[in-house]
Amino acid sequence: MDIVFPSTATIAREAIPSVVVGAAAAVIPIAMVVVTDRVTDLLYTWIPDLVGFDGFARWWIFAVLTGVGLLVGFLVWKLPGHGGPDPATAGLVGPPIPLGSLPSLAVVVVLALGAGVSLGPENPLIAINVAVAAWILGRLWPRVPTKRVVWLTTSATIGVLFATPLAGPLAFVELAGRRPKGELWENMFAPLVAAGAGTLTMFLLDRPMLIVDVPDYRAPTLWHVLAGSLVAVGTAGLFLLGVPLFHRLHALFHALPNPVLGIGLGGVVLGVLGAIGGPETLFKDADNMARVTADAPNQSAGRLAAFALINLVALLVASSCGFRGGRTFASVFVGLNVGLWVHAVVDAVPLALSISCAVLGALVVAVRSCWLGLFIGATMVASFGVIPVLCIAVLPVWLLVVHRGQLVVGPNTVPLEKHGTRSG
Repeated sequence: MDIVFPSTATIAREAIPSVVVGAAAAVIPIAMVVVTDRVTDLLYTWIPDLVGFDGFARWWIFAVLTGVGLLVGFLVWKLPGHGGPDPATAGLVGPPIPLGSLPSLAVVVVLALGAGVSLGPENPLIAINVAVAAWILGRLWPRVPTKRVVWLTTSATIGVLFATPLAGPLAFVELAGRRPKGELWENMFAPLVAAGAGTLTMFLLDRPMLIVDVPDYRAPTLWHVLAGSLVAVGTAGLFLLGVPLFHRLHALFHALPNPVLGIGLGGVVLGVLGAIGGPETLFKDADNMARVTADAPNQSAGRLAAFALINLVALLVASSCGFRGGRTFASVFVGLNVGLWVHAVVDAVPLALSISCAVLGALVVAVRSCWLGLFIGATMVASFGVIPVLCIAVLPVWLLVVHRGQLVVGPNTVPLEKHGTRSG
């Protein structure tokens, strides 16, 4: 039986809002990054220069993160919308949140990320873009279903943030638990166009992309497949060890009477970790990842291992205490640190391979998305040769992770007492 596809006119009509959504999805992320950078400059450059001290002195890092923790806690407590939902209870993909929550969400995210809290902007940016797109397209193109708008906007924003348009539509299907009806390409066409338009917009505007400068990798070997799989599984295992801690920390922080105490205490812990690790462990953006990668040859293996552990603990604390932000960028940063450490210890493992495989292992646990792990792992090292290795390494990682606990607190996660014990 022949498959009946939509008419060319129908496909073209759907492509128009897809391109518009994709290009527009870059506007709010760029604006938020610019404002966040100004907050960082204010806290770590302008104020220290005005008073006359080192902006990255350990005492000042502690003071900034503690103070911002108390401020963000107060704003979450008192502002309308309360900064949106608790990020520990939500994944990367979700339905539109109320428009009234967006201003407070944007404010607390900018303050936290500008201060160096160990989270990324992806969850809030996807939530903001989805809510705005649903409101606008509901008036301009009312025939486009809300679920379709969510898919288009999420795909586009993932493309904007991670420079990987292929991951956007696939990750949405994976994380939303959707089973598209009909032909796969027919369903994926519009979200893919939206993601491509968003990614292209970032390239045309010459915005920083999540790509690190490492030697190209082109020739996989059986030894590399084995080594890459071990790196991926080891990183996934490291993150799995953090899952019970994440749940216990969330219960501890949220047992306190209000967000000022919970997020404020989280800020104190992050201040201690930041003072120990220094600026290399604070910011989770593309620029800092590039700096850390470039400086890795000057660091000892022990210091690189310390960076990885500090970043992982900081991620668990920040995401459990109530700071608004995403776990994807922060998990990629931990994976990057692990990959740098592996290469420093065993230089026979190519740097691009160790980084990409570590990022794969981190994301499969932290975000529960193999597609994001595969595509971000390959894209950030800009080497096609790692792709077949990642496709093999993802198998043992998924077998290890699939029935284990998640970095999400909610009814669909494995109960705390069953972490690491549930079988298929």
